[in-house]
Amino acid sequence: MASSRPYRSEHRQRQAEQTRRAILGAARTLFTDRGYAATSVADIAAEAGVSVPTVYASVGAKAELARAMVEFLNEEGGVLENDQWQRQATSPDELLRRNMHLVRELNEKCGDIIRSVRAAAHSEPDLVPVVEAGDGYHREGEYAIAGALAQMGALREGISVEQAGAIITVLASSQSIDQLVLEHGWSHQEVEDWLADTLRVLLLTDR
Repeated sequence: MASSRPYRSEHRQRQAEQTRRAILGAARTLFTDRGYAATSVADIAAEAGVSVPTVYASVGAKAELARAMVEFLNEEGGVLENDQWQRQATSPDELLRRNMHLVRELNEKCGDIIRSVRAAAHSEPDLVPVVEAGDGYHREGEYAIAGALAQMGALREGISVEQAGAIITVLASSQSIDQLVLEHGWSHQEVEDWLADTLRVLLLTDR
């Protein structure tokens, strides 16, 4: 009988992870459709098909649900896979283009919940750390790209890693992308191409 315990343990872990993902998926849907303030833990439990105590045991209260959303959205947006793909770039131009594809994927797939959480943070203090975590993740990633470009000797003369990181962070922010897509009617493909071309001109040496 002892040999079956690891299997049962792995099975329980898989079930627990599936339950957690179902809860976070339900929270994502309801936070987007109804807004954070109008969504209760009971609503999330019903949407996920679980009990309220299960929500608390698996993820936590609504504030914890919101905080867990950052990593969940990174998974939904394929950030890990795209990050590994962009690390395989062999030229500065390719690195920028792959990075802008990562940005495009995240915003195209998850822009709705990102906007919802960012808007709700103005009146919901619990969401401020969520927005800060998401912004910090984005900033850290883009400064890493700037550092990689510097290591390749690809940055224009007079542009520091810090300046390049700031430029990429601002131009490729979710707010900038929302303006182009929602206010000016650009497609996400057009935004991806424009960002890659613009950043190449702004940052990369002509050599």
